[in-house]
Amino acid sequence: MTIEARLPLAPLCEWIRRVDDHAEARIALLRRAAAALAGECVVRESDRAELADKMERWRYQHLNARSGQMVAQDSRLLDALDLAAAELAGRTARPPRRTRELLRDESLVTARIAEASEMLDESYPLDDLIEQATALTVERFGDPGSGRLPGLDRRMLLYAPLYLSNHCINHCVYCSFRHPQPIERTHLSFDQGKAEADILIGRGFRHILLLGGDFPRLTTPEYYAEMIAYLGKQGVAAAVEIAPQSTAGYAKLVEAGACGVTLYQETYDERRYAEFHPRGSKASYDWRFEGLDRAAEAGMGRLGLGFLLGLADPVKELQAMMRHAAYLQLRYPDRTIAFSLPRIHDAPGGFRPPCLVGDDLFIRMYCVLRMAFPEAQLVLSTREGATLRNRLATICITQMSAGSSTAPGGYESCQCRPSGEQFPVIDQRSVADVVAWLKDHAFRLTWEIQSR
Repeated sequence: MTIEARLPLAPLCEWIRRVDDHAEARIALLRRAAAALAGECVVRESDRAELADKMERWRYQHLNARSGQMVAQDSRLLDALDLAAAELAGRTARPPRRTRELLRDESLVTARIAEASEMLDESYPLDDLIEQATALTVERFGDPGSGRLPGLDRRMLLYAPLYLSNHCINHCVYCSFRHPQPIERTHLSFDQGKAEADILIGRGFRHILLLGGDFPRLTTPEYYAEMIAYLGKQGVAAAVEIAPQSTAGYAKLVEAGACGVTLYQETYDERRYAEFHPRGSKASYDWRFEGLDRAAEAGMGRLGLGFLLGLADPVKELQAMMRHAAYLQLRYPDRTIAFSLPRIHDAPGGFRPPCLVGDDLFIRMYCVLRMAFPEAQLVLSTREGATLRNRLATICITQMSAGSSTAPGGYESCQCRPSGEQFPVIDQRSVADVVAWLKDHAFRLTWEIQSR
């Protein structure tokens, strides 16, 4: 559908001149895109892709500039830009992105989500919830043919994080990678990253999560794609937990072989989001909020959601995340959904989380996610201690990290705690120790990504 069909160009251009400081450049871009979509000129595929990327970025710039003052004309322009970008790039036709609206969309609260949400109330017995979540996890992820300990005998995927860079332009108040933080900055070259990856491969890992700070000059899609391609040649499925990318950027990662993306919203509370992310590209709420949408549009098969426990009301945050997941499932029904609940235990500069989450609520939240999304992967990192991780593993977790480092070069550098880490690793058991515990408790270890 052409831009003209979505919104008449003449009045649209007049309106852009009234509200946009870069109006003439925007209008020129709009006319080029309209001509290309209408077939009025021959446009090379590479030029169409560049136009699509520019339309997408304009959309987010407009969202930022008009935040809090948008009118109906804004929404029509945003939809037109989204649809035009998708058509120019040759992507599957879908309704325009309306991610922000999901926070108010009651239709996304399925019967399962509604029922599970009631279990968030502390009056609902936690032991009963744990029993139900355990049974459901065994039903969906168990190994019925084994004949051993049917209550526990099920799959557990082990993975490792691989930090490639801790350079970052953002000022997130809770993160040790934040730009003002006086830490040792390290950016691994391909050969250095390869050496780190080879150590993890030698320990048995066949699923590696690539991470890095937000530093556009260094941590480009091409930088990550090179490592993803290398891992693929070694039989390793690579996923990314990096700064939000454009749809075209995510497409480069998918083309290189990325199997999934994890992107924490940090907090769905927009007011608090602005408070905790005062400067840097991460200050753009919408760019981050729609990141998983862009990744899915680019073909990413696994979508990992999460928020940082401690920044805002955890119950409201979980309810918002469940709507977000329901939106993604409805829009991309063939994708795997995963959830993680990272909890703040330590932060730089004396930052204290305003909404502390205790262990009982932490366990309850994971159980609620299992009840609301029976097929979802539930992920637990070494941010938590061994005792709690062991307990949650027997209840509903399906994927765990082990032997982790959160600093670039942390696997090769030395046996001591490396400098420049993002957060402290609390469960410091070795990979062998975690594997031994899981085997002793009748888990069937898997090292490779499975669809279910």
